[in-house]
Amino acid sequence: MGRGISPAESNVKRYIPLALILSIALLLRLRGIANPLLDDQAWRQADTASMATHMMGHLLDFPNVFLPKLNYDGVIPQNVELEFPFLPYLLAWTWTILGWSDLWGRLWSVTLSLVTIVGIYDLGRNMFNHRAGLFAAAIYSIMPLSIYYGRVVMPEPMAQAWSIWALAMAWRWRIKQEEKGIWKIALLMAAAVLAKLPQLMLFPVAVLLGFWPLKNGRVRQLIQYSIIVLIPPIVYYLWVHYNVSSSSQFVSGILTGQVANSTNLDWKLLTRNIQRGFTVLVLVLSGGGLLRLFFSPSPVRFALLTWGAIGSLYIGLVCASIPLDYYLVPVLPLVALLSAYALDWMASLPGTVLGIVILVLIYKSSYADLTPKYQWNQEYLTQARWIKEHTPTSSILVLSDPPPMTFYYAQRVGFRLINKINQETPFKVLEKFPGDYLVHLPRSGQNEQFWKNVEERYPEIGPGIFDLR
Repeated sequence: MGRGISPAESNVKRYIPLALILSIALLLRLRGIANPLLDDQAWRQADTASMATHMMGHLLDFPNVFLPKLNYDGVIPQNVELEFPFLPYLLAWTWTILGWSDLWGRLWSVTLSLVTIVGIYDLGRNMFNHRAGLFAAAIYSIMPLSIYYGRVVMPEPMAQAWSIWALAMAWRWRIKQEEKGIWKIALLMAAAVLAKLPQLMLFPVAVLLGFWPLKNGRVRQLIQYSIIVLIPPIVYYLWVHYNVSSSSQFVSGILTGQVANSTNLDWKLLTRNIQRGFTVLVLVLSGGGLLRLFFSPSPVRFALLTWGAIGSLYIGLVCASIPLDYYLVPVLPLVALLSAYALDWMASLPGTVLGIVILVLIYKSSYADLTPKYQWNQEYLTQARWIKEHTPTSSILVLSDPPPMTFYYAQRVGFRLINKINQETPFKVLEKFPGDYLVHLPRSGQNEQFWKNVEERYPEIGPGIFDLR
């Protein structure tokens, strides 16, 4: 007689599909891994890395090391109101130990993305079943937004990893009927909100997963959980807000200016971002999963429907006001879970075969939609290297346009020009800046007359570099 399969062997075979999903996810996120921080969302990637450069040499200077600094707009690095700089701090330690390279930031993000995929599998498995968890992990792995923002040097990968595991651990705690350990889950959710403020939308979802329906014995734990989640972000964001100038209050500025007071909602661009970021096939599947939830006695139905309602409100208020596709990233896990729930509706074999076919089609769309995001302009590096090699380290730059990546690669500080400042022409503003060199950025938005004035007044000493002294 043949020997039976031991529980250990059974568990190994059970996780082989997940290992395959993680391997594919890793390969997809290695595309463009050696790119400088100049591809899509170059601005925000360079900002994140710049914050890390200012932390080096001050890594134990608490709490000031956690006050983010950027190279613009001033003659010294400026304090700015941004999210808690977990990733810059981690990156600064990595550079201190292993040396500077953009690659380290990308590798940290890829690692965090894989951690997120495992968390989505864990959440899907425990909320539904093993098969649904695998489908959720696979769908999340190959959605265009997930692939691209799973390898960027931005706070999204870290915030996503911590928030999805905060939800997964809340549900685990609930189904195991544990009495202790809620503070660990709360700290993880607090860290997610600190890393990226939009993750706050998941706080009610976590409460419903962990505590609903509310029983007498859980009231004290709910209060404890809420305090631990909310107090650290409140304290940090207030501390940063009152330690920066009004012109550098980015977080509150976005909330009050671009969201609360926005009257121009760009639904057309938002629709395009959703279609390209999720793919039409995934959107249809998630709609099917939502429909199934309405007629299902699932214990997580109320939590997921609430998540869907909050996500829809978030998209309508934030993503239409600021139609940048990375604002859609917090919605990715819900879309993956709902899509998996729809696929799991079908019987085992035909459903699995259909699921594999659908995954292939999603990836096909992903590859085509993502290709433009990996393009970058070599001129930025050429100019920055020239500046770094031929100008004093104390030099003050003036960039011809808002994109600030040159400051990071040239390791200089300075100012940026926009087309209109206080009704003055850019050339008049340029004359007032205490700058040493003007940089003619690639694809500059300044008009012909501006550059004619610059060429008449200042000598060009490098590739698009004008001496203002």
